[in-house]
Amino acid sequence: MIKKIFLIVILLIILSIAGCLGYYYYFLFRKGSGDAQEFIVKQGQTTREIAENLKTQKIISSPIVFEIYAKTKHALLQIGVYKLSSAQNISEIVDILNTGKTSEDIILIPEGWRVTQIDEYLAKKGIINQGELTQIASADEGYLFPDTYRFLPKSNPQEIKKTMIDNFKKKTAGMNVTRETVILASIVEREAKFDEDRPKIAGVYLNRLDKGMKLEADPTIQYAKGNWDPIKVSDYRGFESLYNTYLNEGLPPGSICNPGLKSIEAVLYPQKYGWFYFFHKQDGHAVYSVTIDEHEENLKKFQ
Repeated sequence: MIKKIFLIVILLIILSIAGCLGYYYYFLFRKGSGDAQEFIVKQGQTTREIAENLKTQKIISSPIVFEIYAKTKHALLQIGVYKLSSAQNISEIVDILNTGKTSEDIILIPEGWRVTQIDEYLAKKGIINQGELTQIASADEGYLFPDTYRFLPKSNPQEIKKTMIDNFKKKTAGMNVTRETVILASIVEREAKFDEDRPKIAGVYLNRLDKGMKLEADPTIQYAKGNWDPIKVSDYRGFESLYNTYLNEGLPPGSICNPGLKSIEAVLYPQKYGWFYFFHKQDGHAVYSVTIDEHEENLKKFQ
C-alpha cells in the first residue's frame, strides 16, 4: 500500500513538473498579434516590476515566465524606451531589453538655434511639452550646446537643460570662454555661412568693438523680433531694443542663439586683417573691406 502511494506521489510530481515545463515553454515562445507600442524601463525598476508592466500593457501573458527566463539568462534589463509588441515572444523581448536597443529619439540640435527653436523641436518630438524649456532656459541662451543627444519621451526639461549645459562645459573646457565670447560667437554663428568665414567675421566685429564702432549686425535685430526672417531697412533705426546693434554700441545684453564650437573658436582665434566691413555675396561667401569706400565699391561690384 505504501509503495502504491509512493508511486502515485512520484507520478503526480512528474506530471506537475511536466505541467510547469509545458506552461513555461508555452508562454516563453508564445506570440500574439498586437501592434508595436512604446514600453519604458525606468531607473531602479526590478525585473518583477518590468514583467508586471509588460503584462499590464498586454505585451506578454505571463510575468512569472518572463521573470524566470530573465533571471535564468542573467539578463541586465536596460533603462530606456522600447518599441515592443505581443507579436514578439518573451525570449525575444528579454534579449531586446538586455541589449538596450531602445527607441529613444536621437535628437540633433543644429548650431545657431535659439532656445525657443529647441523647445519647439523637442515638443514636436514628444520629448517635452511646448514652452517648458523656454520657461526655464531663456537665461541660458548661448550655453545649450548644439549636438546630437538621446532623450526619452516626456523627459524632465530641467534634466535636458543640465545635459546641454554640461556638454557645453565639457566641449569648452580649458578654452577660457567668457560670457562676452559666447555672445559674440552667437552673432558669428548666425552671420557665417561657411566655416572659413567664421574667424574673419569675428575679426571684423572685434575690430569694431576695439574702435568703439557699433556692430550693426542684422541677426541681433532678428533675435529681438523673435524670428530669423529678413529684416526691413526701417528696422535698422526704427526697431527699439537693447539687442539692436545699429542703435546701441557694444555687445547685446545676451547671446542671440546657441553657437557651435567653430564659432566659439573663431572668436578666440580671429582673423582681423584690419577689416571693418563685410557683406555676403549671393553664394553666401563674405567680402571684406577695410574702409567704407572700399566696402561700397565692393557692393557695386558684387551686388
